[in-house]
Amino acid sequence: MDDHPMPHLGFEIESIITQLGIFAFLVNTLNGQIQVRYKSIMRASPFDTHEGVMLAFLIALFIDATTSVAEIMLRARESIYHPLFSYIRLLASGFATILLLVILHPVLGYIISVLWGCLFARVPYESWKELQELPPSSIGTQLVDQAGWSLGIPQ
Repeated sequence: MDDHPMPHLGFEIESIITQLGIFAFLVNTLNGQIQVRYKSIMRASPFDTHEGVMLAFLIALFIDATTSVAEIMLRARESIYHPLFSYIRLLASGFATILLLVILHPVLGYIISVLWGCLFARVPYESWKELQELPPSSIGTQLVDQAGWSLGIPQ
């Protein structure tokens, strides 16, 4: 039996590119609608009227970008931990899209954010179950090896 579990098909490189394209399309479309709405009706910036939502949006974008880079680095090293960063990236990009929807249509945005929250609660649970399946002594060693850190201890 192979040490590496079969990767989820949603984390193959072609599907990751598709996911990033869909996310970019949604953010671009919602951003365009927000610009039209705020220029014609409100004559104010979303940063002025929805400060907390826009701050959360920028944080979600930062997390998305950071985890995308970490996922690429871990995938290049053929790490078994890259699906964890894929989950985080998907959740952050979904959250950023939902936050833009909250600005456009608050009721719909909040309903979808509750559904997203249920999905978000499931990911740490699944990750915890995966970590429980690993032998206790190998978790720290594998994390250190995957990160490329050297403790200077001879093996």
